[in-house]
Amino acid sequence: MVYNETNASLWPCAHSLHYISWTVPCTVCRLGGTLILLISIVCFSFNIRFLFSHRCKNSLAVSLFLASLLVITISVPGVIVQLFTCHRHCLKIYCRIEGFCSYLSGCVCMLVFMSLSIHRYLSLCSCKNSLSYGVSTCFSWSLSLAFTFPLVFDYFNSYMPEGLGFHCSINWQDSSSIGRAYILSSFIFMYFIPLTILVFVNVQAHLIVRRIYTKENLHSTFINYMHQKNATRKSRQEVDYKNTLVHKYCVRVATDRKRFRTDYRFLRAIIFLVSSYLIAWTPYSVIAVLQLLNIGFIFDHAFLITLSAFIAKLSVILSPLVYLSIMNNKLFKRILFK
Repeated sequence: MVYNETNASLWPCAHSLHYISWTVPCTVCRLGGTLILLISIVCFSFNIRFLFSHRCKNSLAVSLFLASLLVITISVPGVIVQLFTCHRHCLKIYCRIEGFCSYLSGCVCMLVFMSLSIHRYLSLCSCKNSLSYGVSTCFSWSLSLAFTFPLVFDYFNSYMPEGLGFHCSINWQDSSSIGRAYILSSFIFMYFIPLTILVFVNVQAHLIVRRIYTKENLHSTFINYMHQKNATRKSRQEVDYKNTLVHKYCVRVATDRKRFRTDYRFLRAIIFLVSSYLIAWTPYSVIAVLQLLNIGFIFDHAFLITLSAFIAKLSVILSPLVYLSIMNNKLFKRILFK
């Protein structure tokens, strides 16, 4: 069976642990482990406080918190132990569990971002009831499980150690026809199609917001509003009547501006999250393609694989924290500094 791991001598198995090494690579790994530990503690506390102290009706947003907790509670502890001891776990069951949780969380986040963007676009198009959050959440988790769970039992592909050996992922070097077909389909359905939908939907939503809430449009709306009302009533205390119209219009404009701020804040949150997610996962995707093509350079530099995987998993851990800080800054501060 072929493994993704390279330079395995740098990371001996845990059962051969006799002493604590303080070489430069091990010291760097311990510093990285300390950083992961601190971030995970903060995010774990934040996620738990949010889920138990705030009733969120948006099940898609809750999915971000659950995906983050899944990585923190399952993947992070084993990774930290390996980083601090400079020895890796050589247990297949651990590799399967860690690889499954990491891959599942990444897929869920990608599909949740896509679903959130679609819902906001539909709300701008006055189609709020055409798709429920519950259906989108079930779709995101079901599709993610369909692509990740069979690999636990070595169907289609399998989870193997990669990089320096302390984290696991898909066996990118699987040369079987089924394995190649699975990898190709995962790239298409878990990356390229959601990415295309994300770009299209967010660009269209941004154009709709800009078109509806421009100053020229608000001014022309006011003129049309006045003409429409004056056409129905031309007398009866015109001065007071115009003042009433102006007051009603100001209330209407205030409501529109409030909705604009909400829509714009949501778009900004989604665009920022999607951008950071793509920035974090694109290097790992490129490296995965290099492994798939069996490029020797990437296997000679195992730390690049591990570094890209570290950044990708870190984005999953931080995504709910970033999402809430943009969407509801007051609630974010209240939960964080509670």
